[in-house]
Amino acid sequence: MFFNNYHSDYFVEICDEIEDANYMQDTVKLKAINSEAGKYDNEQGNRMIFLATQNLLYGLTEREEVEVTDLMFNIEVWSYFELSILSFVVEHLNTRLTLSLMKDFWKENLHYLKVKKYREKIVQIVCRAAVKYISENKYSIAQKLLEDVNIALIPYKKDLFCRNMSRFTLGLLLHQSGKTAEGKAKMESSIRLFDELGLPEMKAYYQKLFDESVKN
Repeated sequence: MFFNNYHSDYFVEICDEIEDANYMQDTVKLKAINSEAGKYDNEQGNRMIFLATQNLLYGLTEREEVEVTDLMFNIEVWSYFELSILSFVVEHLNTRLTLSLMKDFWKENLHYLKVKKYREKIVQIVCRAAVKYISENKYSIAQKLLEDVNIALIPYKKDLFCRNMSRFTLGLLLHQSGKTAEGKAKMESSIRLFDELGLPEMKAYYQKLFDESVKN
């Protein structure tokens, strides 16, 4: 189930700050949030923020990966806060849990896509999960995730931001699975659109991902 629960606006604001810092590759900001959350990580919200920023900065240890998986598995009521944390750590969830979460969501919670902020976060989670599977050469899993999200986005044809995240990720899948020219063209087109939409931080973020994928 996905909706706003008891989490204070503070945690949501912190997650938005993490997201902005991540897109801007602002490690100074991420380290500050990480350090502050670490001081109070006996509280679950701060612990989740600590693990999220720890992952973005340094990666997670095996023990922390197990902890993250347990935390995500035991969430019964999802708010924007938990969705944000999931978006920062989704690459550490096992395949079964990731696909189970997505299957349950598409089956039970499609109405939350009507809220733009939720829709952006959910599409982001799917795309980040797909990037993980692409990097592991698990192309069929990545393709299924992208097919499902594109079907879910059919009613939101004007949402260029979400559709462009999905399009870039599809381009990455095509490029890495052998359709090099087609994939490269799709990724380059997506990067240009982020620029045209006036989103320089998104352009920079995806340009970095593009450069890394093309170079490799």
